[in-house]
Amino acid sequence: MIIKKGAVISNGIAIGKALVIYRDKISVKGYRTQDTDTEIEKLYTAVSHTSKLLDQMQLLSKRYKELYDVYKLLLTDESFIGKAVSMINEEKVNAEYAFKKITDNLMNKLSISDNEYFQARMHDIKDIYMYLVRYMSNIVVENIEEADENSILIFNDFTVSDIDAMIKKKVKGFVSSSGNKMSHKSIIVRESGIVAVSNIKHTDTVIKTGDTVIVDGFLGYVSINPDETTLQKYKKKKDDYDNFLYSVKYEHDTTCKTKDGSIVSLYANINSNDELTYINVHGLNGVGLYRTEFLYINNGLLSEEEQYNIYKTALHVLHNKPLVIRTFDLGGDKISRFMPNSIEENPALGLRAVRYSMKYRDFFAAQIRAVLRAGTSGDIRLLLPMISSVDELLEVKSIIENEKKRLQEMNIPYRDNIPVGIMIEVPSTAAAIDRFIKYADFFSVGTNDLIQYMICVDRNNEDVSSLYSPVHPAILCTLKNIYDKVSESGKTISICGELAGDGRYIAVLIGLGYRSFSMNPRSSYMIRKMLSTFSADDCKSFVNILLSCDTIDEIEALITDFNGKQILSD
Repeated sequence: MIIKKGAVISNGIAIGKALVIYRDKISVKGYRTQDTDTEIEKLYTAVSHTSKLLDQMQLLSKRYKELYDVYKLLLTDESFIGKAVSMINEEKVNAEYAFKKITDNLMNKLSISDNEYFQARMHDIKDIYMYLVRYMSNIVVENIEEADENSILIFNDFTVSDIDAMIKKKVKGFVSSSGNKMSHKSIIVRESGIVAVSNIKHTDTVIKTGDTVIVDGFLGYVSINPDETTLQKYKKKKDDYDNFLYSVKYEHDTTCKTKDGSIVSLYANINSNDELTYINVHGLNGVGLYRTEFLYINNGLLSEEEQYNIYKTALHVLHNKPLVIRTFDLGGDKISRFMPNSIEENPALGLRAVRYSMKYRDFFAAQIRAVLRAGTSGDIRLLLPMISSVDELLEVKSIIENEKKRLQEMNIPYRDNIPVGIMIEVPSTAAAIDRFIKYADFFSVGTNDLIQYMICVDRNNEDVSSLYSPVHPAILCTLKNIYDKVSESGKTISICGELAGDGRYIAVLIGLGYRSFSMNPRSSYMIRKMLSTFSADDCKSFVNILLSCDTIDEIEALITDFNGKQILSD
């Protein structure tokens, strides 16, 4: 038996026989030509073919329209295709070579950043590059015809068309040498329910067609030719997961609680209305974080009316469950080609989130009005990202009041008492939390940024990522102080960062007092199962021990030991 550790793309357990779809790297050779018209025609023919291919895939998966549109935009982008045409004309080179050079230049620019979002965009560009160059070079791409529902596909890299083929073939899981969980194709994988693990190196040398493979989409392990004990253990895990999904679908009681009966609320983080179906599928309490900036990143400037209809539709689907709208968290690493963006020396500390919205106030006001209007249709709440001072919060609340008056003057119905909360994700807010309690209606801890800013570590930077720890003593003390202060006030607080869906640390969060978490819907299964094995009182006693520790290593070792009996542990 061989066990490899990779990165989770999509949760679940998949067991089957390996089918290796390993593609050789494309070798593009450049040559001079005077017939530039033919080369340009070759490029545009490839663009047209790829565009039609994307249209066909979109028909099969209409719910992913926004994601396919991103690929279509790349095909019409003058900084991408247009530059390749210019190079063919100016340097008299073949289309494949020109397109490769332009793609390489663009990829090099993006690679300078260690940011996960930019890394994800590199994967999208690479996909389009592969489509076009394979077509121009007459390279036949495998159509995965041999696959079936018992197959575990093994890729060096996968494409959007591969995902559609897997959906049609009812493939349950796959393994890839490369991939990024933030890429558009990875989002499609998660929504399709296909179990997937990426970043398993040298798959072609360790996995052969016909091998028995287990893909653990919770912990990121891939087991090749497992022994009988391991196989039976994972079959039980798979049955547990399937039974859980069945029970959520057909049983009314979806209450999540600890072993000693402490009730825990689980909510979903979503990027679009397409993901709302998973609220009921996974028995969640509502939407704890609607990342509305992705509506802009994928679609461009949306009118007030378009936003209103999106939020109103979401509320109808939720049937009185809460919908927490985070106002646009644009800027920094979240850049939309449709919106103005500044070139900044340090975007993490620059024009982003609420600062971006405050600069472009007309744009911000339209979103506020859309939310106020949608509030007449259900339980909607406003969440403000990256608030760093009470002054900022009061200024935003003043804008909200002004937009209420504007709607009133126009005789447009709106909800007057929409709760306004803030994200706690910068040290100034965490340190002065008692000041903010006076002015905010609810709170949500954005652990991703809070941890990054507090310990000054970019977790996507390989040189320092080992220093990133969500259980740094300073983080634990800060989370404890935040919870204690907010709970004393009687206001609600939740965790909405990735830490909320990380099973390794859920006992720590329970011990700190937190009882509300918002996460990727598919993470909720593991969190439910682990919570059912923990006593809230035991977690509290355990955290008191952790709070007395001085080192991260000591804390991590204690957590590993405490989690030893969790249902999904090895």
